[in-house]
Amino acid sequence: MLLIKKIIVAGLVVLASTATYAEGDKPYSIEGDNISQNAIDGWKTYNGGGCGACHGRGGKGAVGPNLGESVTTKLTKEQFIDIVTHGKSGTMMRPHDKNKRVMDNLDNLYAYLVARGDGVLGEENLIKFKFGKQ
Repeated sequence: MLLIKKIIVAGLVVLASTATYAEGDKPYSIEGDNISQNAIDGWKTYNGGGCGACHGRGGKGAVGPNLGESVTTKLTKEQFIDIVTHGKSGTMMRPHDKNKRVMDNLDNLYAYLVARGDGVLGEENLIKFKFGKQ
């Protein structure tokens, strides 16, 4: 019985910590056939900040986890920012607190990754395709 209670509590903690947004509260917006500039800037930060080396094209996962999935189902924005800033012990995720490009664009990076996790954006080059669907 104690094991079942622990499993239920753990499940509730995970559910409480995930980022859920009402349609108007997303960190990005869609206007016509375009995604908001902050998501495009986040894509630029992702690609220019070296994130893809571990997390793959479009954050779909490689050596590191799928970031779109992580920010939409596992991490709050605060947890995401903490991990990017300070790294994650026990993993290959190193701190990016000295990476000015990443630190100056954390909100944009988060917006891009949430859009990826929501399936609003595909992996494509956003310079060529301002708006895409998987």
